Amino acid sequence: MKNLGMKAVSALLSAAVFMGVSFSGVATVDAYAVDDPYTAFSKATTVYNGVDYKAEYNPLYYYLNYADLRNAFGANPDKLVEHWVIFGKKEGRVANKLIGDSTEFVVPTGEKDVIVIPKTKHDNGGMTYDQEIQARNIAKQIAEAIENAADAGNTSASSGSSGSSKSKSSKKKTIKDVEKVAYAAGIVKAYCDLGTYTTKGKMYRTAYGVFIGGEYSCAGATRALGLILDYLGISWVHKNINSWEDQWCQVIVDGKEGYGDGITATAGYGKHPNEGGDAKDVVSYSKIRYKFEVATEKPKKEK
Repeated sequence: MKNLGMKAVSALLSAAVFMGVSFSGVATVDAYAVDDPYTAFSKATTVYNGVDYKAEYNPLYYYLNYADLRNAFGANPDKLVEHWVIFGKKEGRVANKLIGDSTEFVVPTGEKDVIVIPKTKHDNGGMTYDQEIQARNIAKQIAEAIENAADAGNTSASSGSSGSSKSKSSKKKTIKDVEKVAYAAGIVKAYCDLGTYTTKGKMYRTAYGVFIGGEYSCAGATRALGLILDYLGISWVHKNINSWEDQWCQVIVDGKEGYGDGITATAGYGKHPNEGGDAKDVVSYSKIRYKFEVATEKPKKEK
């Protein structure tokens, strides 16, 4: 595994990409079972009454496959394995693989029509279980930092000790989901810039390669951005997956169809420019970072 090193970490910090996230030990991130099911189940038990069911039971798959179990037990591994042994097997429930999901998103395009986006399970590009745990650990930290920065930006913008209600209202700014996507895309691009672009090897297609391995491609950048979007609660689909075409996240933001691109550090409503979308409507990381209290001044408009 390629170690990014302190020089690379310092470069990322000096770029002020995001706040409140520790970069120490980027190449050897530890996963802790807190409230995140992916980390909680990394060492979850598969044993019940002295019998190990690991050959037919995966606690994470069982958790993800059934909403009623998530609602009933949350991320409690003891309750889940107990349910599997006593009830799940008899009910014919699936615990050794992820089952399909044929649900579709129907959302406005931002114009006068709607688009149907198939809701698919996201493959991880070939990460091992341990690699996915580490990649998700980083993605979760980034998402939390974005939410905290957005909250701080909205609070500071809307507060004021004096002045008319009109002036206060004019200063208030609301950070939109599309801007969160653009900000997350900027973070992913910063990680990519620290690594090496390649289409060879085992990590370039994965979020692990972007965050930890020091290798990336448009496929890996898309999956890395997608993990952050998972923790931001933003629905996404991997466009042009497993192809040699440019790839990005097709998203649903602010009730509309949109996109996020970790290679170009951009987002926007409607179609990606590569699909005929209007490039002038692009929301770039560089233009919106000031809203997250990273830069102190709004960037000047380009002539």
